Amino acid sequence: MKNKTTDIYEMLDTLSLPVAAQRFAELSKSPEFGSYTTLQFIREVLEPQYIETLNNRFETNLRLSSLINKGALAENLKTGNGRIYNDATVEQILKFHFAENRQNVGIYGVTGAGKSYFLSACCVEACRRNYRCKFVDYSDLLDELIVLNRQEDLNKYRKRIRYYARIQLLFIDDFAISRYSEEGIKILYHLIKLRDDLGTSTLFSCQYSPDEWGNQLSDEKECYGKLDGIRRRLTTGFTVLIEKA
Repeated sequence: MKNKTTDIYEMLDTLSLPVAAQRFAELSKSPEFGSYTTLQFIREVLEPQYIETLNNRFETNLRLSSLINKGALAENLKTGNGRIYNDATVEQILKFHFAENRQNVGIYGVTGAGKSYFLSACCVEACRRNYRCKFVDYSDLLDELIVLNRQEDLNKYRKRIRYYARIQLLFIDDFAISRYSEEGIKILYHLIKLRDDLGTSTLFSCQYSPDEWGNQLSDEKECYGKLDGIRRRLTTGFTVLIEKA
């Protein structure tokens, strides 16, 4: 490498841009070095580093999301292969404007319709777009919070529910799959209300329509007000009904 470019290489390396530094070194030695315009040269140096940074960020987001089906693809979320979607609505959801507008997304369909796959594919795409995501099973989520709530250290419960409340995009699979007592519904109401107050978005899959939640979430009469609050807050936004062809 020529001496007059050594300091630039060292600056890139010191700034923790090793891929850009290596590309700079390669270009500086190449016969085409003088044929690049300034903008072309900058782009050639920075683009490999930029791509690697995006890929690393995506992998980190995906790992932290706890998603199991990491191979789900957003490109498969369209009518075909035995399933019917509202393609226009799906297209809007995949733009993720709902996240900026503090809205939620409900995915409905019978067992085996592909709701979990839809949710997984959205989570993968959200991680790619650098949203902070968490993918959880409905029963696992509530069981965890109920156990923490019963412990003597209330700070652990509060810390954990605030963690879930602040997740930018919370993906809840199999919502309403199990009935809970008033204790569980109180916790669910607390979480959904916190997320609504903070403006974070919830995406959930469910085999029951919202007008059935009163019976499916809990069969205790004392929960009526909380159930209504949960339904009112969660159903603001987009609805996707997946039908089998």
